[in-house]
Amino acid sequence: MQSQCLKEKPFCFLAHHPCFEVKGLGIDLVSPTRIARLIERYADSSLGLLFTLNELQYCRLASDPNWAYAVCFGAKEAIGKALATGLAEIDWNEIETNPNGQQLTVCLHGQARVRAQKLNIQRWFLNWWHLEAYVLVHAVAIGIVKSEE
Repeated sequence: MQSQCLKEKPFCFLAHHPCFEVKGLGIDLVSPTRIARLIERYADSSLGLLFTLNELQYCRLASDPNWAYAVCFGAKEAIGKALATGLAEIDWNEIETNPNGQQLTVCLHGQARVRAQKLNIQRWFLNWWHLEAYVLVHAVAIGIVKSEE
């Protein structure tokens, strides 16, 4: 017996809006303790290879800088996975995260932006959670499906 779901049209967020499709998924689990050791070991010039100036500023002013750095680091890893590069072809600071409170947004630069455009990624949905001694970050890359009308 065929599932009823297979007979239905793809779900759309809004009836008058094109449907969305998932272009990529990424997830990363980060230890804030491990990130703290990394931050302590390297000078600002080296940290600038991993984090943008805005990220460094935000993390330093956060109530718990180690958790903030872990969220930014995990988001970069998750986004790299969603872009299907694993950050092999992208510089870390080309993925700029903005973790305002519980909201996590991203701005892509350079090769990260080019890769997202090639994949027709138009939106990102990012979530993060504290799991005991870890931060879990999940990234979903969304593209708009062209209407067949």
